[in-house]
Amino acid sequence: MASNRVHRLTILAIMIALDFLLTPLFRIEGMAFMSSVMNIIAGTFMTPLYAVAMAFIVAIMRILTQAGVASVAPLAIIGSVPGAFLATYFYRLTKKPIMSWFGEFLGTGIIGSLVSAPVMVWFWTFSAHGDEEVLSKASQAQSLLFFTPRFVLATLIGGALAMAVLKGLKYSSYFMHLEKLYVAKGIKEGK
Repeated sequence: MASNRVHRLTILAIMIALDFLLTPLFRIEGMAFMSSVMNIIAGTFMTPLYAVAMAFIVAIMRILTQAGVASVAPLAIIGSVPGAFLATYFYRLTKKPIMSWFGEFLGTGIIGSLVSAPVMVWFWTFSAHGDEEVLSKASQAQSLLFFTPRFVLATLIGGALAMAVLKGLKYSSYFMHLEKLYVAKGIKEGK
């Protein structure tokens, strides 16, 4: 039993490392589509608790270590955590990878973008300290749909890439074993 927990935590650590390393390497300004790729892949074998832990830990690591992310700190968390949860949740309901993509789209692309606008208005206003550029951003973000185009496009790009990766992974016996490892844990612990 302890061996399975160590195995799950090891896989979680690997997914965190991959997400943390790949997201800044493959990105378009304002769109972290590799984060969507990792959320969707994690959604197909992890439990919601592990997927949310992955997204949250990566967001905190990015805030603390990547220069541009600190200026939009809440976006790193709000953008990834709901998507990770819903990607896992919808996959668990249907066992279809496309539903993991749908969960990421709904969680990050729609919910995350809509929640981000008021949070970022507050964050930029609070942290501006008289900086006109930051106050200008806060003013622009007062539209609820300010972040939606970038978040939606990131989930569409990330989803297409994730579907291609998952298509290849479905032939891997080890990947199939991962889902069983996490599902067995979820059933026993009620998660």
